[in-house]
Amino acid sequence: MRKRLTAIFTPLSVAVGLSVYLCAAAAAASLEHASGDACRLLTAAQVTTALGVQVDEGTYVDATHPEFCIWRASGKPPTMAQNVEVHFMTARQFEAPKTGPFAKGPEAGLGDEAYWSYTAGVGFSLSIKKGSTYIRVQCRSPANGMARRPGTASGKAQLDEKTKSVEKTIGTEVLERI
Repeated sequence: MRKRLTAIFTPLSVAVGLSVYLCAAAAAASLEHASGDACRLLTAAQVTTALGVQVDEGTYVDATHPEFCIWRASGKPPTMAQNVEVHFMTARQFEAPKTGPFAKGPEAGLGDEAYWSYTAGVGFSLSIKKGSTYIRVQCRSPANGMARRPGTASGKAQLDEKTKSVEKTIGTEVLERI
């Protein structure tokens, strides 16, 4: 009886295992993955000019994901440093924030399409499409990085406009390389 059950269940187990493996492989193949080397899109000199402070060369946010790069003000701790981050996106990542609570409107004259989004506590970001390439630019332009406290509505508006100006300048520079 045991041999008979083993003879039935062994092939069945192999078939189920193979089915699970093939389904997982198909699902993984269908996931989009952004690609590109974001650190090759800009030089430290370009970011220094746009941001108005000396920055270090771009570094990968995660060494296994070269599609994410950040340039930080020299000599400051990461949370206090002014910075610019550029990353490649998928079409889905580009489309998602265009509508809804984060959407802040289009930006004319950049690539095939560009728009602003805003996340509370993070700030503005600029998403740009050129052909089949999608990028996002984020800037932390205040002198105290993420620790900024504008104090007044007009102070916040000035910081937001500076951030958007830097992001637009960076976006224009990046478009020349893609």
